[in-house]
Amino acid sequence: MADLEDDLLLKGFFAEVGEVERDNEVLRIMSCFKLNPFEHLNLPFNSAIDDVRKQYKKLSLMVHPDKCKHPQANEAFQALAKAQQLLLDPQEREYLLGQINSAKEELRAKRKKQLKKDNASKIKSLVDEGKYEQQFEASEEFQQQLKLKVREILTEQEWRRRKMKMRISEEEGRLKKDEEESKEMWKRKREHEEQWEGTRENRVSSWRDFMKGGKKVKKGEIRPPKLKTEDPNKSYVQRPVKRG
Repeated sequence: MADLEDDLLLKGFFAEVGEVERDNEVLRIMSCFKLNPFEHLNLPFNSAIDDVRKQYKKLSLMVHPDKCKHPQANEAFQALAKAQQLLLDPQEREYLLGQINSAKEELRAKRKKQLKKDNASKIKSLVDEGKYEQQFEASEEFQQQLKLKVREILTEQEWRRRKMKMRISEEEGRLKKDEEESKEMWKRKREHEEQWEGTRENRVSSWRDFMKGGKKVKKGEIRPPKLKTEDPNKSYVQRPVKRG
């Protein structure tokens, strides 16, 4: 029943929304910080899941390409869809809230240093038992500072993420190159072994021929006569004998 009433209210609202309002919303979305989905949906950082769904439904109908004639309406519509997806994803939402808390802590530390220099503000914060700081954090000034600080932190984290991704990519490329070089080396070694094995019969035959025929005589070369070992005189081994 509640959802039906919300739908009727939305239809009544969009019936009154003019083309200028739709175009302005497109421009607002396109000018948002890309890494902060809360900005795209125009929501405070402490918004609940239900707030995210309702706001997405409202803004997406407002800038839908079928309803809005702005040339960037489709881009704005896609940006809202991505923002909702990030905020509904538990892991992404936890990451974003963690960065927002880090930004708050940095601003609180900075605020604490400023209060040390301002005795009147310090005394008032002690008297109000923390209410003074709560009021300040609820102020537009603090919210604007927080918004800028969140941008700064998210930008730094994204830079680190991209740098790490680049290093991982470079390392993967190096490992792939080493692997390809190793494969090529083993390929050449295997081809050499196969070639060596393929000529084995020829090498064996050549060696047998060599052992049978001895050293081949080159054309025009005179080979000395072979000595017959069966010569009874064995003159080829006899040496002159000294006689007394």
